[in-house]
Amino acid sequence: MIAPAACTHVPTTLAGPRAEACEVCGETRNLRVCAECGHVGCCESLGAHNTQHFRESGHEVIRSVPVDRGFTWCYACGRYL
Repeated sequence: MIAPAACTHVPTTLAGPRAEACEVCGETRNLRVCAECGHVGCCESLGAHNTQHFRESGHEVIRSVPVDRGFTWCYACGRYL
């Protein structure tokens, strides 16, 4: 089995969350942070403001909050990293 190619979309320096709630709707559950700029948005099961940020900014990689206990997702690759 061939291992998947490494994701080239992850920024060299990972941004931390710049807010404690979704910057669009104020939701505090199931948050995602943009790895490039630190924008905080809520997940797909809520307002999907993380995906809205990706579509508007082109920033491909998000991390779940808190970042030390979650996952990393790349929209461009369509997979968890």
